[in-house]
Amino acid sequence: MKRHTTISLRCLLGVLLLTATLPAAAQIKAERSATKKVTITPKRGYKEAHPPVKSLPDPPKPPSQQPSGPLNPNLPQLPQDNLKEPSKERRGPANIPFFLTSQIDADREFNAPDVLHVFNTVYRDANLQAGYYYFLPASYNLSWTAGTGKYDFNATYSAANANGRGETTVTAILKPRTSSHELKFVRELVQGNIKGKPEAPHGVTDLIAMPMAQAPEIAFSNLGQFDVESKDISIRAPSDLMDPIYISFTTSRIDDLMGMFFNNIGLYGDVIIYPAGEGMPASIRIPFNLKIDDPGTFGRFELQAENWRTGWQNKTDFPVVLTHFNVLRKEPSGNFKIYTWQTGDPEVPEQARVRFDASRVPTWIDQDAGVVKMWMDYTVKPCVACNGTVKEKIIKGTSSSRVRNIELTVLTPLEFTAAQLLKVRIRSFQADPNGLSKADLPTLTITKDNTTLSGGQIFVPDGASPDFEYMLQVFMPDGTRYESDQWKKASDLDIVIGTSQVKEMISHFK
Repeated sequence: MKRHTTISLRCLLGVLLLTATLPAAAQIKAERSATKKVTITPKRGYKEAHPPVKSLPDPPKPPSQQPSGPLNPNLPQLPQDNLKEPSKERRGPANIPFFLTSQIDADREFNAPDVLHVFNTVYRDANLQAGYYYFLPASYNLSWTAGTGKYDFNATYSAANANGRGETTVTAILKPRTSSHELKFVRELVQGNIKGKPEAPHGVTDLIAMPMAQAPEIAFSNLGQFDVESKDISIRAPSDLMDPIYISFTTSRIDDLMGMFFNNIGLYGDVIIYPAGEGMPASIRIPFNLKIDDPGTFGRFELQAENWRTGWQNKTDFPVVLTHFNVLRKEPSGNFKIYTWQTGDPEVPEQARVRFDASRVPTWIDQDAGVVKMWMDYTVKPCVACNGTVKEKIIKGTSSSRVRNIELTVLTPLEFTAAQLLKVRIRSFQADPNGLSKADLPTLTITKDNTTLSGGQIFVPDGASPDFEYMLQVFMPDGTRYESDQWKKASDLDIVIGTSQVKEMISHFK
């Protein structure tokens, strides 16, 4: 009986399926031959040949034999908990990593920080069914606001002491660049990453900043060379990785340190994270860099699809060289790809606007809903005058003074004197941020003709003019030293050192 019932159900199913598909077949056939009328008539006797067979119910049991409990008390009963929905409760990170850039193809080779502001590795929650994933920032950089041109960086000079200029307090705010728009993109990368894996049925519930087992530490790589001791460093580390880091320290070698901020080195190190969770790495190091003229400070130059063809403005304080134009697009397959065009390396001066030759870039990027973002790669070009502009923004003395930079132009004094080297000493009351005592600026050493040097900063009160004095020292190859007969007063921030200045200031060379 049971075997016959099963066969009959299959036959009935076959009839139902055939009945459901016949009209569709007729419609297709009719579309192919519009002049021919097609009529579908089920074959008579088909259902009759395979009549459905009903299963007879079991005969009722006598009342005395009716079971009062489970049908079979010897079989284990299914726990009621198994009937509930899978638990979505978070248990914290587990050392189960997923790599974001594995979902991105590109026309050329990219590093993860070129595309993402988050760490390339995300970690899954210990509960597979929860769908939570944990991320970290890719880096921390000096905070800069494009709208105002403001840097979250200050160097405040204290009053001069008996040895010259006093100590300087440096404060800076370092921030991650992770935004809600970025996290939306990261979420899609994670969804693509778990496709076809056990995590896929549970999706991505949310992305969460990595929780920490203890407060992070800040490790500087090159601050010690500026005579900054650990006791002089104050750090407010974040309790949440999305919060900024506040750094403050004092140094007596601010001029050397300022030189680091405006060259290819900067002040750098690592934020050491101690992640919480099951089997997680003991620590993870996130790099930071405190540098003024650096793409890390100014961030990615992103463009908007609706208006990029009308032009773009360089809002930084430095000239930049644009190297590539990039478009990140979500392909119909669901994967992501970066399309890149070379820009020809044009140099765009600070605050200048630039227009693109839009004919070289296809129009589909303007309307394509799959375009995630557009941006330009660039490098920052060194600029001495620009450094001075930034120093006025970040260096502070007394509240009523403005920072002015002295610049030294060296012509051919070494050739004229046949000297091994030449030194320039500069001093002024304005070298003291509070103007209370005459202080010396760092001595400048000249070993090459036809060069330009920074002479340091002075603090000129509002409504006043620069006021300082300088002297020359000439050192011959045999060690003989010749000095200026007296200090020369100056009010021009541009000092020229040439043959006439040497003759005028040192009687030996007249």
